[in-house]
Amino acid sequence: MPETPYRPHSGRRHVVVVGSGFGGLFAARKLKDAEVDVTLIDRTNHHLFQPLLYQVATGLLSSGEIAPSTRQIFDKIPNVRVVKGDVTDIDVEKKIVKSELGDINNYWEYDDLILAAGAGQSYFGNDHFAEFAPGMKTLDDALELRANIIAAFEKAELTDDPAEREKLLTFVIVGAGPTGVELTGQIAEMAKRSFNGQFSNFSPSSAKIYLLDGAPQVLPPFGKRLGRKAQRTLEKLGVDVRLNAMVTNVDENSVTYKDMKTEQETTIEAGVKIWSAGVAASP
Repeated sequence: MPETPYRPHSGRRHVVVVGSGFGGLFAARKLKDAEVDVTLIDRTNHHLFQPLLYQVATGLLSSGEIAPSTRQIFDKIPNVRVVKGDVTDIDVEKKIVKSELGDINNYWEYDDLILAAGAGQSYFGNDHFAEFAPGMKTLDDALELRANIIAAFEKAELTDDPAEREKLLTFVIVGAGPTGVELTGQIAEMAKRSFNGQFSNFSPSSAKIYLLDGAPQVLPPFGKRLGRKAQRTLEKLGVDVRLNAMVTNVDENSVTYKDMKTEQETTIEAGVKIWSAGVAASP
């Protein structure tokens, strides 16, 4: 760490906030009238409204509609400085934060530190699943998923092999929490309604959509009644909901899961695999 890290010249307490998600954003805004200077550090230059990521992934919204510029948000709050950088080290004894942006290192001395660095996708120790079943925690994730979903329908239009088309039009979503349920329902809407009549060689409604979860119900945090209602709604859209289904393998062509009641393993060949089953703290 350098001997003279950055500190505002005002002489007031310096608060460093790491992360511009909901926690960091609201913490910094709450301090707008306090006698402090705030430095907000984030690896992106936008605040991401994560609950609507699934709408970017399915093409309903553009990325800019759910990711306003952080600098614009704090434009009229003079005691907040926004800095782009990836926080890589914190010296809690000297009270210094290190951030990196490319080959540029910066150091920030603080009086108070607020860590709100958010969360990433958890694969429960099976990080190799990520290569074939991307999660959905960032804008890049959502845009990648959108490309994969649209490409599946476009490739199905070009193939004359029924088995290949069936595989391309099979979607497996792992995780029946809010993100998984919303994403599954939207893909079903796309297949059954939005894309209706847009392709010549096949019917988009022939797409097979599976929702898997190791839990015994859909949307466990919302209670059994709402979970059952959500499951019935998905099933009316043609979604095959499989509960007590613990995923044991994901590869380029398929997803394998074990039925927690019968111990039987089943493999589903699928062109698009999406992971929305777990959350891990930011590293």
